[in-house]
Amino acid sequence: MALKVTPKFSSKQIANDLRRIWFEFQLGAMETGKRAQAYMQNYINSHRKRRGGTGKLARSIDFVPMTGAGMVGWGIGTIANLPPYWYVINYGRMITGEKFIPARGKFVPGSFEGRKPDPALAGGVEKFNYKDGTGFGMTPKRAVRPMNFIQSTRIRLNTNLRNLINRLKRTK
Repeated sequence: MALKVTPKFSSKQIANDLRRIWFEFQLGAMETGKRAQAYMQNYINSHRKRRGGTGKLARSIDFVPMTGAGMVGWGIGTIANLPPYWYVINYGRMITGEKFIPARGKFVPGSFEGRKPDPALAGGVEKFNYKDGTGFGMTPKRAVRPMNFIQSTRIRLNTNLRNLINRLKRTK
């Protein structure tokens, strides 16, 4: 018994279509990467739990283009350039997998904008000033909540790449 498999597509036609749209795809892919970087920076700044953030984490998210003959690529956020707390902020856990409770649940000297901790404002809305000399302080009880900025950006990136590919399919 002989079996013949015939594909429903032409690889030559796909290669020709790709050649025609390759430069447009490269440009669109680079723009998509830059938009993903901007989205991640904005997401970090807009989903901050406390007032008075420095923006250091968002500013450290860089865009690294990697292009060559027949390829296009980029990276967002060089790990070596990120502040050491990026992992805890994104995942809400330490690299070891255990939840991160500031100061391991022990007393931390400082104040909330010059005042004692207010239970009505628990959950991270006021800026904590570490060692400000007021003597109020706090004893952290809850783990840091994950921000999931990497996952959110990945979802947005997938959507944008799918839209780019679909747009290019329509122009061939």
